[in-house]
Amino acid sequence: MGTIRSTLVSAAVAAAVFATPSSSIDATAAEPQVAGSIAVAYSIAFWGIPFGETNYQGRFSETGYAASSHFETSGIVSLFWQAVIDASANGKISPRSLDPRQYDSFYRRGGDKKERVQVTFKDGAVKTFADPPYDTSKFPVTDSEKREAVDPMSAVTLILSGIRADHANPCGTAAPVFDGRRRYDIEFTYLKDELVTLPAGLFHGTAHLCQLHYRQTAGFKPKILKEGAAFPPIYGDFGDFPAPNSPSGHYVVALKLWSRLKWGTVSAALTKFTISADAPKG
Repeated sequence: MGTIRSTLVSAAVAAAVFATPSSSIDATAAEPQVAGSIAVAYSIAFWGIPFGETNYQGRFSETGYAASSHFETSGIVSLFWQAVIDASANGKISPRSLDPRQYDSFYRRGGDKKERVQVTFKDGAVKTFADPPYDTSKFPVTDSEKREAVDPMSAVTLILSGIRADHANPCGTAAPVFDGRRRYDIEFTYLKDELVTLPAGLFHGTAHLCQLHYRQTAGFKPKILKEGAAFPPIYGDFGDFPAPNSPSGHYVVALKLWSRLKWGTVSAALTKFTISADAPKG
């Protein structure tokens, strides 16, 4: 289950695999006036059998963003692995990057295991609060490695917002991530365009097929780093959705994601999708 979970986490971070979320965020922490928003939801499956659901909601102004997500296991998997993760983040937006302010994650497994992680970015310093606390001195992440990264929710927002996408790299380029403990990169390689049709009229048209590379760089045990070098490739079909109120004039949405493990395929499929914009004030 550990390898499966790692695959899902990296895929979710990489491509907005996340419907209104259960976690609450203060949108005003990013900007008082929101210009537009996007909400997506996915069903996650192993061997074609659904075992979890996740969703993401992002809200944007001209310069700021606030995002939140909810993940929860379901079905037969919940009999031996019950997990719920709520996360949120906010920060500033520039033409080609994000400047995160705060990330908050609350993880519950079963009835008694809970973990809260908060990462703050202020004046060039990145600080982590964890409850229960964990020791980061044995496998440290340097200050410079932290500063060059964004938190997991901001990484999802960076990809989804399309500000790193261009004609040569329609899925984007890379999202450097620091989750409070570990440092890794989600990198994209564009492969080709292909025709994709999703059920319920969610999408029919040309999508970008890309490969996602999960690069572990710091904060991991040497054994984990070695295993990560052989991490199974993740693939995704991404669609472009015009949105004048988005940071880049469009959103880059993961339509489906999958990774073929030696004992089966893990996948995530888009089930809900909504774009909205604030009514002009007058």
